[in-house]
Amino acid sequence: MSQEPVSDAAQPEDAGFDDYDIFSAELRNCPHQRWARMQQECPVAHSDRFGGSWLVTRFDDIKAMTRDPELYSSRVSDVGGPMPEPGKSGLFLPPITSDPPDHAGHRGVLLPFLVPARVAELEPFVREKAAALARALADQGGGDAATGFAQQLAISVLTRLLDVPAATAPQFIEWTVRLLRLGPLDQAARATVVSEMIGYFDQLLQERAAAAQVGGDAGDLLTYLTRPREDGQPLSRKQQIGSALVIMIAGADTTWSALSASLLHLGTHPEDRKRLREEPKLMSTAIEELLRAYAPVMLARVSTQDADLHGRHIPAGERMLFPLAAANRDAGVFEAPDQVRLDRRRNAHLTFGSGAHRCLGSPLARLEMRVALEEWLAVMPEFEVIDPDSIEWTGGTVRGPETVPFRVLP
Repeated sequence: MSQEPVSDAAQPEDAGFDDYDIFSAELRNCPHQRWARMQQECPVAHSDRFGGSWLVTRFDDIKAMTRDPELYSSRVSDVGGPMPEPGKSGLFLPPITSDPPDHAGHRGVLLPFLVPARVAELEPFVREKAAALARALADQGGGDAATGFAQQLAISVLTRLLDVPAATAPQFIEWTVRLLRLGPLDQAARATVVSEMIGYFDQLLQERAAAAQVGGDAGDLLTYLTRPREDGQPLSRKQQIGSALVIMIAGADTTWSALSASLLHLGTHPEDRKRLREEPKLMSTAIEELLRAYAPVMLARVSTQDADLHGRHIPAGERMLFPLAAANRDAGVFEAPDQVRLDRRRNAHLTFGSGAHRCLGSPLARLEMRVALEEWLAVMPEFEVIDPDSIEWTGGTVRGPETVPFRVLP
């Protein structure tokens, strides 16, 4: 049993909870105390920063609101920036940005490639890659578990899933960082990276469609997207590109951030490392607890009608923000929520969302987490994070440690 350390510098201010800055050092590096206070004193707050938004923190509210597409639309996924006009979305990422009745069909397009049985076929590749990355770091006595392991593993899996050359990985990482970490703060930079990604996948889809017509491999995901549906009609090019972008974007920073945070935890809690080594059957339960405690995603929705929530009036057309890690640390739902208990049994966390929009890639994320930690601990059963209090975390759509410097212990 362990607790995430909180430095004195991370203590919340005594000021009100409105006018928050989701990219501030506090809400990036250690937001948990502020969220806990908000859950008790101000469960919904408002800020005009970054295009304006309402921040909701209680588990029950977030669960109910993410399951109500009539009142809270998914058409906008960005946590900051200008709000698109009613009826329009930002970057089209089906099914993430889809509402009923389109959502089910958009989700069904990708589902065959992300069901547990199909995901299980990737395990040998994930295990081989994780072991190789871990051995390389162990051979040099340490390194960065975030950029040298978690990031590389997550992107390698995505390039495999999309059947693109491994040499594409650095470009995927750069695009992900520019879109999710810099984009909300710099709309010009966001527009540039979106244009680059769309151009890349548009060209790739054209090539796959042409290759399939002359007898090329039709089993990869991108070629599948170009194929006619059951009604004989192909997906629109917009949906083809959007579906490809979902695979790249949704499975990149989210997975490597959750894995990086888990390695940061294990590198600062030797008792949990020891327990995982001695009780390997505990791994699946432990992963659910690490996912609960370090949920990386902040969801965005758009209110479709005027509503009142905990004494606050929310007009239609407003951006709603749901930090899933806040919901996962709600003391009204989880016992000792700030303690990481690797054997926690009652653990209905919201890390993968809830309802119809529950994360399609959750089987793949769980597989990557399990295999990565198994292989890491097999190669480096003893390691420690260097100067954990100085580590900076990302903010906005995805929260995770920027770096996890570590050294191997004898």
